[in-house]
Amino acid sequence: MPCERKPMRYGHSEGHTEVCFDDSGKFIVTCGNDGDVRIWEGLDDDDPKFITVGEKAYSLALKNNKLVTASSNNTVQIHTFPDGDPDGILTRFTTNATHVTFNSSGSRVAAGSSDFMVKVVEVSDSSQQKTLRGHEAPVLSVTFDPKDDFLASASCDGNVVVWNIKEQSQLISWPLLQKTNDVSNAKSLCRLAWQPGTAKFLAVPVESKVQLYERGSWDHVSTLSDDLLTQLVNVVAWSPCGQFLAAGSVGGSLNVWDVSSKLCVERQKHEKGFTVCGLAWHPSGSQIAYTDTEGCLGLLDGLRTSTSNSTNTASKQAAVTKPAKDYDALFDDDDDDRVMDEGQSDTNSPVKKPIAGDDDDDDDDFLMPATGRVRSRAILDDENSLGEWKKDQVQM
Repeated sequence: MPCERKPMRYGHSEGHTEVCFDDSGKFIVTCGNDGDVRIWEGLDDDDPKFITVGEKAYSLALKNNKLVTASSNNTVQIHTFPDGDPDGILTRFTTNATHVTFNSSGSRVAAGSSDFMVKVVEVSDSSQQKTLRGHEAPVLSVTFDPKDDFLASASCDGNVVVWNIKEQSQLISWPLLQKTNDVSNAKSLCRLAWQPGTAKFLAVPVESKVQLYERGSWDHVSTLSDDLLTQLVNVVAWSPCGQFLAAGSVGGSLNVWDVSSKLCVERQKHEKGFTVCGLAWHPSGSQIAYTDTEGCLGLLDGLRTSTSNSTNTASKQAAVTKPAKDYDALFDDDDDDRVMDEGQSDTNSPVKKPIAGDDDDDDDDFLMPATGRVRSRAILDDENSLGEWKKDQVQM
């Protein structure tokens, strides 16, 4: 599935960022350390609208024209979309929320916090909340079972937990992660993702691989790996069809696997080798938007993820999964013109175009992962891409 990696755009100030698409795929939505949510009408939008949600914005989620954000004032707020009108506070924590997500229908929001708590809130009536207690350190990420029975969370205590939402109890806990005392010190954000539709697999980033656990039995059934992927996986995201899984790493690698065959069908790399901390599929499955710890937004375009193409794609890319003697040899086409936009030019720096917001002056020195600042280029020095190499392999 060779795709095109678009040049990156400056979006937010340096630090943690996140990205998602709206339900229609018309807008790309990002948030960052500047406390803004930006609404882009495509990567070429030079004048994205913005909503100020706080001094810092740590996470966002979007469903059914409802935008939910976790900000530095220890609240989970909701705004209308795309107008950006404030629509109340869903829940509060004693410290900042670290991750928010919707369930598949958009009726519920889950939020994890640095106070070790996970909350599940009904969007239509925020007084209806369930609190999941049991983690012993800040929560890194949360994800709903598409069938809405379970919720999975990852924590700095080293555990990935599956909860029964109705009973507010732990079903199982896996000690998979390195322990740390704060999200800012975590080696990986461990952004979990549950397979859409069938909900068969829960994807968990563990070191440089992605482990798949089966819903119901909770057995570890598969591992997605790549010989060329040596950096910690930071975030994963399923394609809308549930057949492909994308991963972004601390070292800037972007990988896509066909889950049924376990073949890595796409490899790309960040222009500068910065940490990928946000990842989202377009509803059509043809694009992946990603953000980094420098506040920039990128796009992989031209992905082919239809079921009818999967067999041919997997067979054509089989050779790509074989180990290579030299990583740089994989990147032998000339794309030196893909220079990362650092936001220095007037044409590419987004101009603030306020819609609405409640500028929060709360001071909060919480920093999303310091590990996000890792700029290891051990395997990413060459600024060339994989696209032409793949084409040559297919033609040979």
